[in-house]
Amino acid sequence: MNRLGTIDKVLHLKERRREEIELEVRNLRDTVAVQEMRLGSLEGAYMDTIQAFHRKQSDGSLAPQEMGVYYSYLYHLQKEMDARKAEIARSLAALDAKHGALVEAHKETRVVESLKDRRTREHAKEERRQARKEMDSISIASRENR
Repeated sequence: MNRLGTIDKVLHLKERRREEIELEVRNLRDTVAVQEMRLGSLEGAYMDTIQAFHRKQSDGSLAPQEMGVYYSYLYHLQKEMDARKAEIARSLAALDAKHGALVEAHKETRVVESLKDRRTREHAKEERRQARKEMDSISIASRENR
């Protein structure tokens, strides 16, 4: 039974590690979703600004000094979008790495579970064998007493 106790402890540690990694994966997915939402809002602002710029330009209501403001604003929006895309790429890479670790943790947990099942079956088989021996010895002893 000592082996089963040790295996139970190892299994508990493996399951706990798997749960921790699952939590990290969920957190990374949430982070990516928030980052993508922020990028989407930046892209929306960029497209709205371009449309406003083109509308004013075609109307002829665009003052020369406004053109510089628009270009500067669009440039900063583009830089911010590029930074967000790089941030999302880093987060996705971290998510992929954590997902791989999660798969590995699942495999390790299954291996320990199968080991535990095998040890449990072996232990039960040994107990049945011991019980059979005891029954045989009791049977032999009762025959000798007759």
